[in-house]
Amino acid sequence: MEIDIKLKNLRVKLRQNSKEIMDDVLKRHVPRISSKDKSKKEICVFCASKDNLTKEHVLPKWTFENCTKKFFVTDINGSEQTYNKTTIPVCANCNNNLLGSVESYIISIFNDTDLSNSFFSNDQLHNIIRWLEIIEYKFQLLEIRRKFIKSKSSQYIEYLRDIPVSIMRANIDYSPSKAVTQIRTAQKRVTEKSKVSNGNSLVIFKTKNESFYFFHHLNEFIFLELPKFGIALFYFYSQKFEKAEVAKDEALKVIKEVYNS
Repeated sequence: MEIDIKLKNLRVKLRQNSKEIMDDVLKRHVPRISSKDKSKKEICVFCASKDNLTKEHVLPKWTFENCTKKFFVTDINGSEQTYNKTTIPVCANCNNNLLGSVESYIISIFNDTDLSNSFFSNDQLHNIIRWLEIIEYKFQLLEIRRKFIKSKSSQYIEYLRDIPVSIMRANIDYSPSKAVTQIRTAQKRVTEKSKVSNGNSLVIFKTKNESFYFFHHLNEFIFLELPKFGIALFYFYSQKFEKAEVAKDEALKVIKEVYNS
């Protein structure tokens, strides 16, 4: 299938250029390592090309129905950011040819699957996982690029102004090295072909909700509710489950906590 070729090309490009991409992340964004000279041209976060860079949306525009007013809130500092402005640098080929093909494929299988009377094949499930892992990698890069600016309701803290959001997390002990390790882990997930062992980590629900809903914790999980397709997805990035029922129970527990918070 064409999608297999596109995904393979993406894996190969990222695998071959992973060191250059991570070196750029360290020099450009990590405190005490980053260079004072930020004039160096950005690179594509999938192939390291400096040519024909575009703005790749971390969450595809079709997921939030291309609404410019929809936004998410960063728990760490309470800041708001609209989805349509949440982008990272990706070259035109990786964006339009590779990532664009993956998204077109995902849209097509969502359109063609009515959870009332059918379900996805194993190959389709594995490709949904690959797509969600690409989103996680993009979020990891986004959060190392975003600085710890204050929100409207919080106090400005001068000495934190240049610290990336991804480092300001208690669950990684505010450690730059742990933040970078998680980026490497997310990158490695995208480069790995087999998703057989991750199958039960993906939970898919039928939904009748009419509004898009999303939440995400770096290196832990993502939840996407897509009313256009009547589908909700919950995926555990780091946890693996022997039984799908256990994963579903854990996902429902997290969803309940978030909805009630």
